[in-house]
Amino acid sequence: MPWVIKIGGSLYGSKFLEGWLTTLREHGSTHQLVVVPGGGPFADLVREAGRQFDLDEAHAHHMAVLAMQQFGYLMASLCPGLCLASSREQVQACWYSGKTAIWEPYSMVSQHCRLQKSWDVTSDSLAAWLAGYLSVDQMLFVKSSPLTLSQMSVDQLLKGGCIDPVLPGLLADTKISASFMHKSKADELGELLAAF
Repeated sequence: MPWVIKIGGSLYGSKFLEGWLTTLREHGSTHQLVVVPGGGPFADLVREAGRQFDLDEAHAHHMAVLAMQQFGYLMASLCPGLCLASSREQVQACWYSGKTAIWEPYSMVSQHCRLQKSWDVTSDSLAAWLAGYLSVDQMLFVKSSPLTLSQMSVDQLLKGGCIDPVLPGLLADTKISASFMHKSKADELGELLAAF
């Protein structure tokens, strides 16, 4: 069963990031996984530029998507066994070769995604969009939030500021089942994958 796994930008610089990448690489030989990178500090720079230059939201959105792509390249550099993919066909090629894919989002988002171009649509919602585009029903969001992620509803996570405001509607309108896991729980990924 294929999975979309969103790695939050907050894992940039975290001692847990390389552990997650190693775990995802290992499980790629037995599961179809595609990693969606958050924007991390690259997106923070876009936010800063948006304030400094009063950028319109559409341009800032495109810049933030490129920020996700930069974090993806960083992940690929840290874990060469992962497979970069910028199209549906490339994601599937990664899977066929027994490798976990890292999504390069800019091309697909700019050409195919019809979500609003605003800061309300973060990498969380783009991950859900990708799941729908690839017909993937299972998602995992890996976050740094101190909230008890696995025991909270999507609405509670929204109120806690853990997800963007567009994500709940996207999940409600699809058959996607979303799980949430703290960044320190990489060793529990195998158990989660085996449960489905």
